[in-house]
Amino acid sequence: MNTRIAIALMGLLAACGAQEATSTPRTNEEACPGTPCTDAALSRDRDAGPDGGARDKQSGDIHAEAPRTDASARDSESGDAGMSDATAGSADDDRTDRDPGAEAAPPALQGYGTESSFGGGAGAETCVVTTTADTGPGTLRDCVTNRTGPVDNPTPRTVTFDVAGTITLRSDLRIRQPYLTIDGLSAPAPGITVAKEGNGEEGETVINTWRGMGTCGHDVLVQGLRFVGVWTRDTTAHSQNAGLLSVDGEDLPGCLHHVAIWRNVYVNGQDSAGTVWGSVTDMTFAYNLVLYCYHPQSISHAPGGQAGQQRERLSVHHNLYAYSTERIPNIRGNVWDSNIEQNIMHQWAALGLGSGYALRFRCRGGGCPERINLLDNHFTSASPAPSGAIVIEDGVDPAQIFSAGNRVPPEETDDGTGAGPFARPAHADVTRFARDELASRMLPYVGLPSRTEEEISVFEEVRTHLSSED
Repeated sequence: MNTRIAIALMGLLAACGAQEATSTPRTNEEACPGTPCTDAALSRDRDAGPDGGARDKQSGDIHAEAPRTDASARDSESGDAGMSDATAGSADDDRTDRDPGAEAAPPALQGYGTESSFGGGAGAETCVVTTTADTGPGTLRDCVTNRTGPVDNPTPRTVTFDVAGTITLRSDLRIRQPYLTIDGLSAPAPGITVAKEGNGEEGETVINTWRGMGTCGHDVLVQGLRFVGVWTRDTTAHSQNAGLLSVDGEDLPGCLHHVAIWRNVYVNGQDSAGTVWGSVTDMTFAYNLVLYCYHPQSISHAPGGQAGQQRERLSVHHNLYAYSTERIPNIRGNVWDSNIEQNIMHQWAALGLGSGYALRFRCRGGGCPERINLLDNHFTSASPAPSGAIVIEDGVDPAQIFSAGNRVPPEETDDGTGAGPFARPAHADVTRFARDELASRMLPYVGLPSRTEEEISVFEEVRTHLSSED
C-alpha cells in the first residue's frame, strides 16, 4: 500500500475511534435531563437493537438476536459451549455454573408474547443494579420504578446486574410501566435471589396495571432470577396473598400484553409462581423451574366468564414443575387459544399433604377453556396420585382440548378429544424435542445456570425418570 495512503487511513481511524470514545457512555444528566436520575449506572445505547441485536446504521433496521438465555457462549469456530467470565462461579459456593448434560446452544425466546423488543431497541437505556439493598440508588426497585420519559411511554430500559446475592423485598415490586427487560442472567454467579420475609404477604413481584395513569407493564421480559418464598413445605396453611411472581391485568382490561417470563426459579412459594390473572394476552412462560411450591400457577379470573377478562394466546412451554400439591398449572375460566407444550410435571400431590393433581382444566363463572393445544408434555410416574396427571372437570368440553404426544402414568384416563391441533400463527411456534433429547436439550436451560445442591438433586431425579419411562 502507498505509504501516504496508509498513514492517512491510520489517522482517519484514530480520529473516528476518538470521536466514538468521547460520545459514549452518556452521563446520568445527559440521559435523563430534568428527571431525578439516581446513581444507578444509567446509559443509552442508540445503536443497540432489541436485547443486544445490532441496528443497521444505513437502513435503520433492527436485526434482533434472541435475549441472553444462558451464561455460556459458543465458540464461533469449534461450536463448543463455554462460560463467560462474568458468570463463572467459585469453588466455594454450592452451585454449579453449567448443567453437565448440555449438548446444544441455549434456546431462543419463543412462543406468544415474544414479538417485542421489550426493554431493547432504538434509543434504549441500561440501568445497572449495583447493590442488593431493597431501596435506594443502584437497587433493582429503583431501576424498575424510576423510569425516564412519559409514564405511559417511557424510554425502553434493560436492567442488568453488577452484583450477585439476595435482594429481600419488603414491599411488592410492581412492574406497571411498559418496555422493560430485567436480565438476571447478566449477574455474576451464583446469580440473583429475590426473597421474602415474615408471612410472605409482602414482597411479591407483580407485572400489573397502573389504572390511574392508564398504563401497565406490557412488553416486559423477566429472566434469570431465583424467587424464594417462606413456605415451610410441611403445612397446608398458606395465604393467597403470598405470591412470588404474578401477572395481573384485571384493573385495565386490554392493556397487558407481550409479557415473557423466561428461565426463572421459584422455590417455597405458597400461591403464585407465575400466576396469570384477569386480562392478559400474548404471553410466554417458558424454561422456568417451579420447585417445592404449594399452589404454584393458576391461569384464571373470578368470575371466570367476565367479558374482557379473558386470558388469550398464552404459551406455557419447557418448564419443569416438581414437588407441589396441585395447579401446575390450573387452567380456569376463559382461557383461549393457548398452548401447553413439552413441560415436565414431576411429583405433584407430594410432601404428604393430602390429595392433589398436576394439570387441571376447569370452568368458572360461565367461562371455560377453549382451543387449547396440549402437546408432548411428560408427566412422570413418581407422584403418589398418578391418576391426577390431567384433570378435565365436568363442564369443560374435552373437544376444546387437542392432546397429542403426552406421556402420562398408566393410571391416568382423562384426555382431550379435540380434532386439532388448533391453529396458531407461525410466530407462536416453539421447538419441541424428541423425548430422548429432553435431558440434553431442554433440562440444561431450565432455570438459572447456577444451581443449588437441592436443584441439582431434583434435576438428576427427573433425568432418571426420563430415561426409564416410556
